[in-house]
Amino acid sequence: MTTRIEAAWEKSTTAENYERHLVPVLFEPWARTLVDLVGPRPGERVLDLACGTGVVARKAAAAVGPTGRVTGVDLNEDMLTLARRHTPSGGAPITWKQADALDTGLPGDAFDIAFCQQGLQFFPDRLLALRELRRVMAPGGRVALSVWCDDRSPGFHPFESAFEETLTTPGPAVRFLHAIFDLADPAELHRLLTEAGFTDVRVTRVTRTVRCTSAHAWVEAFLDAAPLPSIPGPERDTVASKVTGRLTPCVANGLAFPVAANVALAERRGS
Repeated sequence: MTTRIEAAWEKSTTAENYERHLVPVLFEPWARTLVDLVGPRPGERVLDLACGTGVVARKAAAAVGPTGRVTGVDLNEDMLTLARRHTPSGGAPITWKQADALDTGLPGDAFDIAFCQQGLQFFPDRLLALRELRRVMAPGGRVALSVWCDDRSPGFHPFESAFEETLTTPGPAVRFLHAIFDLADPAELHRLLTEAGFTDVRVTRVTRTVRCTSAHAWVEAFLDAAPLPSIPGPERDTVASKVTGRLTPCVANGLAFPVAANVALAERRGS
């Protein structure tokens, strides 16, 4: 991740709010999609890169069972603290490791499957991270990753205009929103994976519906759990009010809005 975003994630309250508010409505459904697409088999060795609080790792651990093993890697120790706290008692054992995605310190040829959910777009050197990912994978290994690809999603786009209209210094918050969608081009994602040495690269646009109890609940969850720069209380309240109002067209028995991701599958062939 970039230094600015990395520093924001390092606030423990951000990690706690991320697990409590964003994982259930946003990241857990996508984790199911990613794991199901790969189809992990019992006994396989799995890496979850940029694992956050571990939602993908937990899904993978259930899939590969007690004869498999899972390793979750993240740069943020607060995220890993929560991941350890939420480690399930069944399934494969999970090892949590603090490390940089560009240099994990993991042994080579060690994993049959590698996941990276919504992390690649934040890495300072994406190609280097993917080459490191290929290094730690065993020949024949499969990789699955996802990155958001639709910055016009009605659940996210209203934040940008509200930041620009309201914040005294909107630049950092707006730049974070842009960073979320910085790998929206599927051709660029395909190029990166191919240049890193992966084969059979397939990039598919997948759309899911995000559901939340209310527009207000979604807005508060995003403002509390995303690694945004500190926003003064009055400005934050104004942003929340504006975004909640602009989400009204998406409200009917709760909030529902579409969001799309580029989902990439590839293989690690040869030595």
